[in-house]
Order: sequence, then C-alpha cells, then structure tokens
Amino acid sequence: MKKINIAIFISLLLIIILIFVYFQINKEKPNPKITLKGSNMVKINLGETYKEDGYIATYEKNGDITDKVQIISEVNYNKPGTYQITYTVKHNKIKAYAKRFITIENKNIKYRKEYDNIDNIKRSWWPGNKKDYKRPVYGAGAKPEELLKYNAYYMGPDEKVIYLTFDEGSLDTYVKEIVDVLNKNNVKATFFLCKGFIVKNPELIKHISETGHSIGNHTDNHLAMPTLATESNFNKYLREIKAVEEAVYKITGKEIDKVYREPRGDFSFRSLQIAKDLGYSSYFWSASYLDFAGELSKEKALNEMKIRYHNGAIYLIHPNNKGNYLALNDFIKYMKSIGYKFDLVKNIPK
Repeated sequence: MKKINIAIFISLLLIIILIFVYFQINKEKPNPKITLKGSNMVKINLGETYKEDGYIATYEKNGDITDKVQIISEVNYNKPGTYQITYTVKHNKIKAYAKRFITIENKNIKYRKEYDNIDNIKRSWWPGNKKDYKRPVYGAGAKPEELLKYNAYYMGPDEKVIYLTFDEGSLDTYVKEIVDVLNKNNVKATFFLCKGFIVKNPELIKHISETGHSIGNHTDNHLAMPTLATESNFNKYLREIKAVEEAVYKITGKEIDKVYREPRGDFSFRSLQIAKDLGYSSYFWSASYLDFAGELSKEKALNEMKIRYHNGAIYLIHPNNKGNYLALNDFIKYMKSIGYKFDLVKNIPK
C-alpha cells in the first residue's frame, strides 16, 4: 500500500513539474510597443523638413526601450507626395512597428505683380455698433460690396442668426470653460487661434474640433498682415498663415477650416486678396465692445452682448476676459428665448 502511495505521489509530483515547465515555456512574453507623439499624419510644404514629434517604446508597464528604436525614413522633402517613416523596436525576439505618414505639398504661391495694383493702405476694422438692434451698414471705410470682392464678410444674412467668434492671441484664456458652455447649450462657434495657443493646448484643440466647432486662422505671431503683403515680405506672410495650418493638422489630422481673421482687425485690400488666393474667406465682425481693455463683470459683459444683437450679427468676443465666459450661458439662453439661432461663419452663404 505504501509503495502504491509513493508511486502516486511521485506521479503527481511529475505531473505538477511538467505543468510548471509547460507554462514557463509557453507563458506570454511581454510584447514591445511603440507609441508615437503628435499626429501620425503630417503635412508640410515642399522644401521643408519634418521635425520629429517624438515616440516612446515600452514593454510591460515600466520597461522603457525607447533607446532601441530604429527609424527608417523614405521621405523626399523636395518632391510632392505621401511618404512614410517606419519605427521598429525588438524585445525578446519580438518586433513592434509604428508608421508616420508625411505628405509633402507644393502650396507655395508666388507674389504676383498684380498685387502692386491693389490698395495696401492699412485700415483698422470697427463696426457701427449702434446698439439699436439694426444691422450696421459699413465699417472702417469699407463697404460690403468692397469686401465681397475679397471673400470678406462682417455680417451674415438678414436672418435671426448669431455667429459667435472668439479671438485668442494670448495664452491666458477661458477657452476651455467657454467650450463647455457652448457644448452644454448645443451651440457651435468659431475660434480664431494663433499658433502659440494651438501648440500649447493640443487636447483642447482636439476637443474643439471633435465637438463640431470651427478653428480659424489668426496667424502665427498676431502681426499686422498688411506690413507683410509686399514682395519683399511675402514669404513671411505665407509662413504666418501656413504655420497655423500645419499646427492644426498635426493635432487633429484634419485640414483647418479656411476661415481667416486679420490680427487686431488691421487689414488692407491687398492682404485680403492674398488670403483669398490661399483659399480663405475673411471674417470681420458687426458686434464688439471693449472687452480687451480690462476685465468686465458678468453683468457688464452680458449687457454689452445683449444691447448689440441684430440679424446676422458676427460677434467678436475675447475669451481671456472672465466676464465674457460668465455671461455667455445667459446670453445664449436669452437669444434663443427671442427666436435666434447660432451658426458658424463658414456657413454664411457666399
């Protein structure tokens, strides 16, 4: 009996050992993984080079093998087309791959001699702002028919529609809070943004895009663009526009909406023509107030918004003013209560 028990014990022990060895041999090995920073779809202009956004290679939870990543680039920066950069890493004889696609575009336009014949006198936009709920008939020495030649607008049609636009040229802002208010009220708005704000707030930019708002071009450095609308400064003009396009595309994987606002409202007809040639429509405003000169209270901001509404009004609002953010919810509810709707400037009929 004892011999049988010993034999059974030995057999069970061997089975346990075999099972242990089997699982040791066949247990899942930690697979490597590569995570790319930035977008995996990048567009740049002909002759420029892609500045690597970075990557991380890991296995399991804390194993960092980023230094083992190998990169193979097939990009020809001097020829239009779509190319790929391949990232590989190997761990425990297992390879991981990631790919980034680089599209080289030839979007350069050249300064045309005809531009010299277009007025480049700098004007500073301002609307009528009569506070009588009537539509302003002009602004800053430019008649509506003059603006239309350059696909430029300062109002929508004579309908009960409000177009909310927000200009952000700084980094101190209530944009996130404003987006939350807009989304809560199912209202879409246009955000004219500079490159600095875009690259500093990638998650917010994604959120703005994914929730149906419009991101407009407000240039890279918030300069007076008529000063760059010359043959000698033309490349600088292009870079001011294209830098924003590239920043938005890197973050969202989408082309920027072709809506543009001149920084500070400083414009010339020549500058508007160049923007038009780059595929943009330009948007000024018909309702604004001194919300950039100092912080307003909620009550003051709400009153300024309510006394300036009119059919087709394009509102210019600065999101760095806390009063604007605090008043926005009440303003939206009020305008809806009197029959107004909200829309994006890109939907203004051409």
